Amino acid sequence: MAESIARGVVQSGVLPPQRISTAIHSNPSHGTAFQSLGISVYSHNTDVVDASDVIIFSVKPQMHAEAGNGQYEMALGYTACTYATDNLIFMREVDRAIANKHGLLATFVPKYALDDIGSGSHVHLSLWQNGQNVFQASDASSQHGMSKVGEEFMAGVLDHLPSIFAFTAPLSNSYDRIQPNTWSGAYQCWGKENREAHCIFFYPAMCIVIDGFN
Repeated sequence: MAESIARGVVQSGVLPPQRISTAIHSNPSHGTAFQSLGISVYSHNTDVVDASDVIIFSVKPQMHAEAGNGQYEMALGYTACTYATDNLIFMREVDRAIANKHGLLATFVPKYALDDIGSGSHVHLSLWQNGQNVFQASDASSQHGMSKVGEEFMAGVLDHLPSIFAFTAPLSNSYDRIQPNTWSGAYQCWGKENREAHCIFFYPAMCIVIDGFN
């Protein structure tokens, strides 16, 4: 998506390529594609931020109102874990800055109001090896369509969940949100498309969703 946007901007003449920059993607061919347009390619996202007046994120066509008052959900495009983490932080900072410019407050507090819906930050994870999604079972022997590697990965996440919470739910306010019957994954279990489970397995998409990153 980012390549298409950049190509359109350059070809339309909205911005010259020397005024556009990006960071090296996990797939080297993406960097080559940007360079072929005359766009500057940096080693790190922080370099792009330092060199830029405007930052554009790759966002899936999913930004919509949620159930809480004044609550919205934004879905960032998938990428390698390290890039996804950077994109999340940059997105939050940009949201806060834009809201502040308009005299508003953008908050990512897990439970802004105890009598309203909380805000989480779930992540979709898939495992890849040699271009193949190794979550998916190679035959019909698996009861749930999940490979042995996928089952072991899921079991590891659930086993270490209390320790993982030190990083993904670091605030006392986090636990005001992570309660039963609030779609927040309050149970140390997994399920198929079950919002009450902390790890949700999607079939046949072959990924898991982990809640509680807030």
